Amino acid sequence: MTADDDQPAGSARSGLLSRRNLIVGGTAAAMAAAGATGVLMYNPPSGTPRPAPDPSRPAKTTVKPAGEYLGAMVGAPIDQAALPRWRADVDTLVSHGQNLIRTSVYAWLVAPAKFEWNPEASAFYRDALGYARDRGLAINMVVPGSPDWSQDYPFEDYAEACSWFWTTMRDNFDDMVDLWQPYNEADHSHYQKFTGAPREDSDEYARYLGEFGYMLGVAREVLGRNGTPVTTNLTGWPMNDAREQEWYTVLDAIQPALDVLSLDLYPADSESEIARLAERVERVRQRYDKPVFIAEIGLQTTPGSWTEADQRAYVPAAIKTLRTGKVWGICLYELRDNESPAGFGIIRQDGSQKPGFATVMSAMAPK
Repeated sequence: MTADDDQPAGSARSGLLSRRNLIVGGTAAAMAAAGATGVLMYNPPSGTPRPAPDPSRPAKTTVKPAGEYLGAMVGAPIDQAALPRWRADVDTLVSHGQNLIRTSVYAWLVAPAKFEWNPEASAFYRDALGYARDRGLAINMVVPGSPDWSQDYPFEDYAEACSWFWTTMRDNFDDMVDLWQPYNEADHSHYQKFTGAPREDSDEYARYLGEFGYMLGVAREVLGRNGTPVTTNLTGWPMNDAREQEWYTVLDAIQPALDVLSLDLYPADSESEIARLAERVERVRQRYDKPVFIAEIGLQTTPGSWTEADQRAYVPAAIKTLRTGKVWGICLYELRDNESPAGFGIIRQDGSQKPGFATVMSAMAPK
């Protein structure tokens, strides 16, 4: 989830997450290349997986070793009044030995109208991100395909807007970003629209995966132009064998375009599923021979779902299980509750700590 997205609504135990997707686009060539049916994987020209690096920016190292990153999702500030909260959350992560912050920017602030970039908003976010960088945090930037103004565009126009937005985001923020994430759980939420993605048993599913994989490849070439790794996250609720098999179906189509594979894991209060997390992740890692990042793990504490005591018990257990394996990094979802009723934070909206704060931070402590 990102600050530019609706947060998961509070729910009963039978329905943990209800999400809007971050929208993303690509190029008209994707439509032609995908054909009427079938899955098309992204295939860059032989020997040239990315364009030449921008000479005005230094080259970056690509993917770091397993276990490198530990951190949490922190909602982006919306204005100057929100900066103290942002800085306090950054300081909290740093004081507990974390080295990663997963966040976003409000696309409607930096790009308020068609092909219009707001330099003041961009400078505001560079200042906010700079505080995190100066405190030693790497940045996992979640970015939509393009702002809401292009959501209902015909495909070719939408693709043009996406390419412009990704390029402008890269040119303004790439020197601060360590991992780009286009899309948010686009395996279940349509990459372009605020609707559900086609389901596996539908006629549109194969074509959807082909377009999804191709567009991620476009994102990798645009956002990853200077060597910054690119990922996208897949949903992990409910956590079971069927969900793991669905990961394989989706990743078979999209992983050629990814440097890092990202999974959102929500085993909730299932002790048997918590115990199996590391083996599930290891199967994904071995199948594709790519690092696996746990982009989200947490438990909501809203009325009618789970309690703060549940969060204290089950989230640290899940994190400890994952850290027995070869994960590239783990990101808590999330550090602080936001204005939605979802309640995934280990800190309440007013800044007070929930009972699980200390045990979760202990489980996330660097080794």
